[in-house]
Amino acid sequence: MFVIQVTPLIRGTQLESLSYYSTQEYKIGSFIEVPIRGKKQSAIVTDTKSVSSTKTALKAATFSLRKLPLQPDPVVLPESIRNTATELAKVYPASIGSILYSLLPADVRNGTRKYPALQTGIHNEETTPQLLTARSDERFLIYQSQIRSTFAHRGSVLFVVPTAVDIEYAVKKLSQGIEERLIIFSPTQTKKQRDSALQKLADTTTAKLIITTPAFAYFERVDLINIIIEQSASGHYVTRQRPYIDHRDALLTYARVSGRSILLGDTVPRTEDEARRREEYYLTYGEEAKRMAFSAPLTIITQKDKPKSESPFQLFSNELVVTVERALEARGHVFFYAARRGLAPVVACIDCGFIFRCPDSNTPYSLMRTQKNGEEQRWFVSSTSGHRIKAADVCGHCGSWRLREKGIGIQHVYDEWQNRMPNCDVTIMDNLTAATPKQAQKIAENFFAKRSGVLIGTQVALPFLNHGVDVSAIISLDATRAIPTWRADESLFRLLLRLRECTTKEVIVQTRTETDNLMIHATRGAVERFYDDEIALRKMLQYPPYSTFILLTWIGTHISVHELEKPILKILESQNVQYYNNPNSTKEKTLRHGLIRIPTSDTTNHEQVIKLARCLPPYVKVEINPERIV
Repeated sequence: MFVIQVTPLIRGTQLESLSYYSTQEYKIGSFIEVPIRGKKQSAIVTDTKSVSSTKTALKAATFSLRKLPLQPDPVVLPESIRNTATELAKVYPASIGSILYSLLPADVRNGTRKYPALQTGIHNEETTPQLLTARSDERFLIYQSQIRSTFAHRGSVLFVVPTAVDIEYAVKKLSQGIEERLIIFSPTQTKKQRDSALQKLADTTTAKLIITTPAFAYFERVDLINIIIEQSASGHYVTRQRPYIDHRDALLTYARVSGRSILLGDTVPRTEDEARRREEYYLTYGEEAKRMAFSAPLTIITQKDKPKSESPFQLFSNELVVTVERALEARGHVFFYAARRGLAPVVACIDCGFIFRCPDSNTPYSLMRTQKNGEEQRWFVSSTSGHRIKAADVCGHCGSWRLREKGIGIQHVYDEWQNRMPNCDVTIMDNLTAATPKQAQKIAENFFAKRSGVLIGTQVALPFLNHGVDVSAIISLDATRAIPTWRADESLFRLLLRLRECTTKEVIVQTRTETDNLMIHATRGAVERFYDDEIALRKMLQYPPYSTFILLTWIGTHISVHELEKPILKILESQNVQYYNNPNSTKEKTLRHGLIRIPTSDTTNHEQVIKLARCLPPYVKVEINPERIV
């Protein structure tokens, strides 16, 4: 007889471990099914002991152990994956089972497919992360060299990209001459394609290049010795559900515990990574990047016009219009970047100041326009919760009909450009027109198949600009910068260099404010100077990487959030916590935050806070270094 200890694979579970008795011994790391509250749930064995060695504890227990159903020949999770989850549990306030749930592919954790039973091993590569700062075309040349060098040493390479959209570009750039060694894992694959990929993964006769998203990055392979994280600054590496794992942290940990080398590459890596490189925690791959050269110059247009009662602000400057007209006459493609989707990101009442908000998320509604049977319909849509209702004609607070749209949305840009150039072919790409990757892919293919035209898009469109455009423009730099995140400058600098990368003739930025150092650095491609300023600012404000943000969030009415706060105050009474309401809160729906800042050097306190955070009530959302803390 044996006592089997397991960790349930349940999303966001607070259950660290459960114990059962069994007539059969199971290896640590075995995938088994256990009865929990009348249902069978997937779990991983974390400990196995004989009953004879635990007799005293069993006699003293106030409960009886349930019997574990017999399960023949279970698949065993590799030790490297288990060790990765154990290490991450020191950083994230979650159980090992919850972390493993986030790391494993969906069809493995839900039991529809078994984890591949492959050989594994610990390697002796240099595990210190290497940082590559270079343009996209230069990076992929370096990746090609890395892959062929690894193949020459009979090793396989794991190439991780942030989204399924990026897989196609990576395959195009890296597969030439090694097609038979290529393995692709993507969320958009069919069952047949997935089966074929797993069969190739099991074949260890030759080294392979595995191109995947983070969802499939934790399949072990005995000859895997090199991991590459492309677009390492992308926010898509952070999961959107509990426990909000950052796959960059997970892959760095995975490389360290399994003895593999790892390379992080991007045009503008995260400031945290650059700071670690300068402090020699990371190595520099190749030469240190000081300045980047691009074929397309960056032109800043400062608009001086002032609004009048009969004419509002001019959305398009004369210089932009002339440049776009020339590009279209030469049968070129043009991209307009708009920060927000819809007609306007906010609708407010002029008389009382009431702002229309989503009842679920309490964030301001965006105003959207759709067409049905040739008739225009307007909707209020929340980008946070997805809630959608018919747009109101009068104020819900005072009944006034004087409602005003505030901010610049992508549909507003479309309307203004159509009024300016009615014969121009215009395509829109945002979360509304491209709700799925396939729809976005189709829109991009149709646009670039045309002889010329204008594509107006949000962040959704950026991965598809690898085809190249002649002219690109940020319609409103001020709207682009008005995103409440402590990464705002870094994100803007990355956007500007990204547009310069994929544009052949000119990048135009329209603004109504004076040019600052960030814009000057972007026009010169001065990456080193940008990091000098950003790192100095982060150090002064004690932002990451010089401290760790642990953000707590809970929701209730104006009165109930303070009742919900009482157990949090008791648990975290020994910590310095800053409590505040989200600016979008109302009396009916208040979003309450608690922010803990821990100096990076204070590892003892960090461990203590993580332990305390595990004791918080389940209604408290806990995030580590989230992009938004307000």
